[in-house]
Amino acid sequence: MADLRAPARGEVLNIHTMLGGISPSPLLRPGNWDLQTLDGLAIELDEEFHFTRYRASTLRRPMLESLPWATTHLAHCAAYESAAARGGGRWTSPPSEKMFGPSDAVGVFDPRGSARGKQRALYDAMKDIAAANGATHLARISIYDTVDGTALGDVLYGKRTVPPAAVREAIEARVHQPRG
Repeated sequence: MADLRAPARGEVLNIHTMLGGISPSPLLRPGNWDLQTLDGLAIELDEEFHFTRYRASTLRRPMLESLPWATTHLAHCAAYESAAARGGGRWTSPPSEKMFGPSDAVGVFDPRGSARGKQRALYDAMKDIAAANGATHLARISIYDTVDGTALGDVLYGKRTVPPAAVREAIEARVHQPRG
């Protein structure tokens, strides 16, 4: 939050409220970047648990909808929420329930849903807001993205291979270029 300007900080708190946050002053800890290159590019890799209705609602926010991954990630949310619903131990946690209240049973999205899913969506949105506001240089990819016709997840999990240059090209296509 300290790296964000006032309007961006306000948007983070608006998203927290939109997702059902119960604390007026939440303790926000989005964690480190998944990867960081030597030249300062942050890379986030989203696995199946990131693609929920909660994440879709954050990607529809005006501040985030023009990010280069927004359209594809919205499609992944629609297509793969059932995979996220098999959340097991990733459906809830004590810290996420402090932030969003108790969760429903695993896979049940109404009326309370997944506290951890909401927290994950908020933290993804925080990182996206940092990129949208020029506080960081970010590329966001997912296991469902395709590289040379192959799911990136299959490449990362060693099931298939593609040329490394193709993976690099896919990442570069997702880099947010802040307006100057």
